[in-house]
Amino acid sequence: RRILGDDHPKTLTAIGNLGTLLLSQSKLDEAELLIREVLEGHRRVLGDDHPNTMTAVNNLSGLLSSQGKPAEAESCYRELLERLRRVLGDDHPETMSAINSLGNCLLSQGKSAEAESCFREALKGRRRKLGADHPATLTSIVNLSNLLRKQGKYAETEPYYREALEVRRRTLGDDHKDTLTSIHNLGTLLKARGKLIDAEPLLREALEGFRRTLGDDHKDTLTSITTLGFLLYAQGKPDEAEPLLREALERFRRTLGDDHKDTLTSITNLGLLLYAQGRLDEAELLFREALEGHRREHGDENSDILTSINNLGVLLLKQGKLDEAEPLLRELIGDRPTTDPWYIRGKQGLDAITEARKKKASVKQDSKKTDKLP
Repeated sequence: RRILGDDHPKTLTAIGNLGTLLLSQSKLDEAELLIREVLEGHRRVLGDDHPNTMTAVNNLSGLLSSQGKPAEAESCYRELLERLRRVLGDDHPETMSAINSLGNCLLSQGKSAEAESCFREALKGRRRKLGADHPATLTSIVNLSNLLRKQGKYAETEPYYREALEVRRRTLGDDHKDTLTSIHNLGTLLKARGKLIDAEPLLREALEGFRRTLGDDHKDTLTSITTLGFLLYAQGKPDEAEPLLREALERFRRTLGDDHKDTLTSITNLGLLLYAQGRLDEAELLFREALEGHRREHGDENSDILTSINNLGVLLLKQGKLDEAEPLLRELIGDRPTTDPWYIRGKQGLDAITEARKKKASVKQDSKKTDKLP
C-alpha cells in the first residue's frame, strides 16, 4: 500500500490473498471487508468486465452465501452471470459455473422453480460443451436430481440418478465413495417409489461396498445398515431387519456415545420397529431412553424432543397407560396455536384418552349393574 498504492495490481492481489486466508479461518466479516476492497479496486482500475473483476464478484458472492446473506449473494451472482453471458457467451464453462452457483443460491432461499431452471440450463450447456462424463456435468446431474427429489418428483429423478450412477461406475469404479453414494441414493429412491424388490440389491451392494471401503463403524456404513433394515421390514422381513438395526445401534453407542444425536436416532429407529411388531414393552424402554437423551442434550424444546414425546405418548396410550400418556400429550399441545401439527397430534391423543376413559367407565358401570341382577 505504502510503496505501490491501494489500486496497484500487486496490492490488490495481496489484499485478496489476506481475505482468502481470513476466509479459511472462518473470519468472515474481516474477509468481507477485504474482498469488497479488492472488487472496488478492480472495478476502478480494470473495469466491470475484466476477468479479475468478475473473479472478485464471484468471490464476494460465495462469501455472502457462507455468511447467510443469500439475497445479497443472489444480486452478486446475477451481476456476474449477466457479464459472463455478454463477455464469454452462454456456453462457456465459467458461465455454466455461474448459472449453477446462482441455482444453489436460489435453492437456499426456497426458490425451487427458479433454481430448477438454472440447474437445467447448466446441465444442458455442460452436456453440450464438456460431455456426459465430465465432473462438472455430473455435478449438474446431481444438483438437478436432488432438487427434483426434494420436490417429490420421483419419476423424473430416477433417470438422472441412474445416469449419475452409470457415469460414476464408468469413471470412478464400483467401490469409490461417490459411486457407493449413488448406489445408495438410487436404492432409497426406488424404496420411496415402492419398488422394494428393485431397491434391495442396490442397498445391499451399497452396504457391502461401504463395509469394505470405509469399515463397519463409518457413519455412511451405519446409515446404509439402517436403510437396508427399514427396507427389509417394509418387505415383511422383520427377522432380517431387526439384527441390522441392533447392529447400527450398538456401533453408534460404541463410537459416538449414548447421548449423541445419531445414537438417539438409532434408538428411536429400533423402537419404531419393535412398536410396529407389537413389542410394546421393549419399545417403551427405547422411547424413554431416546426422550431422556434428547432432553439432556437439547434442554429446551426442539423437534427431536417433540418427536420423542409423541412416540412415547402414543405408545403409552396404546398400552392403556392413560395417566402416564396424558402429561406427555399435554406437553405436545403447550401454548401452540390450534393449527400447529404438534398441537393437532396432542389433541388427537387427549381425545383418544377421553374416549378410552369413557369406555372404561361404561364397562365398569355395566359390571356393577350385572352384579346387582338377581
